[in-house]
Order: sequence, then C-alpha cells, then structure tokens
Amino acid sequence: MTLLKGAGAFGASVWMAALACLVMYGGVRADPLLDFGLFDVPAPAQLANKAPVVRWLVRADAQTYCSHVSSKDGHASRREGCVYWERAAGKCTIVTTASTTHSQLGHLFLHCLQPQ
Repeated sequence: MTLLKGAGAFGASVWMAALACLVMYGGVRADPLLDFGLFDVPAPAQLANKAPVVRWLVRADAQTYCSHVSSKDGHASRREGCVYWERAAGKCTIVTTASTTHSQLGHLFLHCLQPQ
C-alpha cells in the first residue's frame, strides 16, 4: 500500500485499525445524542415560558419512565430521555439516564422554553 510505505509497523497497524473500524461500523454515522449543529436562539416573543422552574430526574429506566409519565400540558421524547411541562405553573421536568450528553440536555431544555 502506498499510504503505508515508510510508515513502519506502528503506522501500518494504526491505519489497519482505522480501516477495520470503518468496515465494522459502516463508516461514520451521526449520533443524534451528539448533535453539535448550530441553532438560532429563539426571540423572547417566541418563548412560551421565559423562566421555567426546571427539575432534572436521572433514572436508569428513563425510556420506560418517559413512556408512562402523564403528559401534563405537553411531552416530548428523545432517545434515552424526555421532557414534560406544566405551562400554568411554569414547571418543566427533564428525564435522562445517568449517562447523557450536553446536546441531549440542551434539546430537552429548549422544549421547556418553547413547549408545543
């Protein structure tokens, strides 16, 4: 292989390991929990709840819990988590597993500000 010429045994093994990962996992896949895309901050007039009281529940069974929670005034689910809210009380509850991402929390928190 031309790319590996002069790379030595270590360089060759690194290239082979990278190639094996690409083959095993079918290339690079986007993980929706690792969404680093930019978004426009909603204008204040678009915010249904400008100062929500946010509660964060960490549960090992987040998906099961989310599927059984009563919707209150609204409910949104994402992989491994959900959010539900009570508009009149200005309350919002985010539910995730103990292993989550900043992206997941951000998406769920936006639902607290802009409940549909």
